[in-house]
Amino acid sequence: MFTTKNVTGDQRMESCVTSIQMNLFVHFALIPAVLITLFLSYLQRRTRPHIIDDKLPLEQRFGITVPVNFLSSYSNRWSYSAAWGATASTMFLLFFDEYSNYFDFSAPPWARAFVYLLSALEVGMDYYPFFACLATTHKLIGSVLGFLYALSWFCVQVVDLFQCPKNSPDSWMTYNKLMPLPSLICSLFLMGRFIHIFVKRMVACRRAEHIEEEEPFLVHHQFNHVKLLLRRKCDRDDMKKLSILQRIYNWDPNFKFPLRMIITVVLCLICLYNFILADFYLSPKAMKKLHSWILRTVNLSHVNSTNRILFILKDTWFYSTFPAVLYCVIYIFHLLACYRKQMRALWEGKMKFIPLKRTPAIVAASIRYTGNQVAYLMWGYLVLHILHFLFGLLITFWLVLPIKEGRGMQVLQGFGYTLLGIVLLLLVIVVQVVAAQFFFLQDKISPSDRNKPLAINNRRAFHNFSYFFMFYSVILGFGICLLRLILSLLLGSWFLAKIDRSLFPRGYERIDVGYCTWIGMLRMDLHHTHPVVLVFCHLLIQERDVKRQQKASEVTTPTDFLQVGKKQRCSAKWQLMYTLLNNPQLIMDRKQSNSLFPVGQEALECQILSTVHVRNRKQCVQNKE
Repeated sequence: MFTTKNVTGDQRMESCVTSIQMNLFVHFALIPAVLITLFLSYLQRRTRPHIIDDKLPLEQRFGITVPVNFLSSYSNRWSYSAAWGATASTMFLLFFDEYSNYFDFSAPPWARAFVYLLSALEVGMDYYPFFACLATTHKLIGSVLGFLYALSWFCVQVVDLFQCPKNSPDSWMTYNKLMPLPSLICSLFLMGRFIHIFVKRMVACRRAEHIEEEEPFLVHHQFNHVKLLLRRKCDRDDMKKLSILQRIYNWDPNFKFPLRMIITVVLCLICLYNFILADFYLSPKAMKKLHSWILRTVNLSHVNSTNRILFILKDTWFYSTFPAVLYCVIYIFHLLACYRKQMRALWEGKMKFIPLKRTPAIVAASIRYTGNQVAYLMWGYLVLHILHFLFGLLITFWLVLPIKEGRGMQVLQGFGYTLLGIVLLLLVIVVQVVAAQFFFLQDKISPSDRNKPLAINNRRAFHNFSYFFMFYSVILGFGICLLRLILSLLLGSWFLAKIDRSLFPRGYERIDVGYCTWIGMLRMDLHHTHPVVLVFCHLLIQERDVKRQQKASEVTTPTDFLQVGKKQRCSAKWQLMYTLLNNPQLIMDRKQSNSLFPVGQEALECQILSTVHVRNRKQCVQNKE
């Protein structure tokens, strides 16, 4: 990865000495990053004048540059995802607290949180030009600066990556070359994107073509979604007939995932890749340390059995990696399906599954969603790996080893007893349900009813049945409670990374911070990307523009201008009359030459009294009605 000194410690320093000090490059990269940001800010004009414009001739320059539009952007999704992918290796270092080692000063324990914050801010500033050059409206300058800055980072990372000797005994060299590969590929894609933008702008300048700089207010797929809503329901139902492949994933041309979700998926995949490589590197070292510790503490007569147990632990940990990885990858893509399903439900007004939160908390949750999702996925993979590892050990020591040692009948006998107890529990529950269906419930009121009414028949038999099963229900409840506890632990560990569903029961969703983060992101996207609202606002904007054009076309001659001015003056006088009648105390503040009322204290008092009398009469009439 980026660092050579801090990843593996002193052993790495002895086996690999590089001429590029990555910690110094990270710090000095702030200089061009700040300069590029200031230059792009200088090109960005502010929409509103400021007080400083009167003191300095800035011409409303030095506007705020926007790196990424997380609210309502659907364009350049893969370019921004590549830019975030280029930062994934550094983000992975932040996850393991390696990036803070670039700071040479030693901080006390209470100040470590500030060091983490400083590290995150420096990383954000180092990579800020990637996004600012993509988002700027000055595409020609932004593409040149972005390409040069991305090229400098790419070259330094590649040189730092391949400076170590090939015959190094440290196996970390292999993983150190594999880890940054996704980020380097994203950097190459980003440089190619900058070249494409530069060529496109140069061709447009030669042909004198105009290229739309800003993203349109209403995106095409949102307009098509509203058109589909205006169709008849039978036509929409005909379009929903799905084939077998579409039942696995139904592609909707009228729905596009926003930029935030694509960035989240790319970051999750790259960070998961790095986490798996780190797992493959660190787990053998942990096993070696465990083996050496056991040899120092265990009696030599038990060395063979100890080695066999260590071999089982090593293989079980290795093979348990694959189901954990498979589940995490499936979940990453399932995340998109859950987002689309819940956003459609929110568009239809189905908000029962959303806990109510204050608007500042919703905005804060939306801000931290992407970073939290990556961290939850890393922890979810680790917990899943440990869970599958324990499950593999359970199968090995309870099933595989006894069978290999000739104790297969004992295993089968124990399995049969366990299965018999489970079958008996289920059989009792089934008997209770069948008895309730055929003996204790009254018949259907109507033959077309789906279920019987909840009305008890044969009450004496019901009371006796409940009495005798009361004693067995204690034993049954003990087993079911234990099963509930085990299932809660398994499902809680299994769905730790799935923040689209709460781990807590209904009514306690607010305790789940991850779920509240997901809900905050959904509500922010709902309020800023609702297709019906956007189409409505688009129609209002179009109507406003049409009225402005009509007014501009009507005022073409001096006589027309006089007529329009006369109408405006009449309207202004009428509004003035209405305001003064309702607020007579304003009469004294007007100029006498333009006053519509006689000026004076007595006249003002008369006017106030008359206004009060009129209002009282109106209230009396309304009360009588």
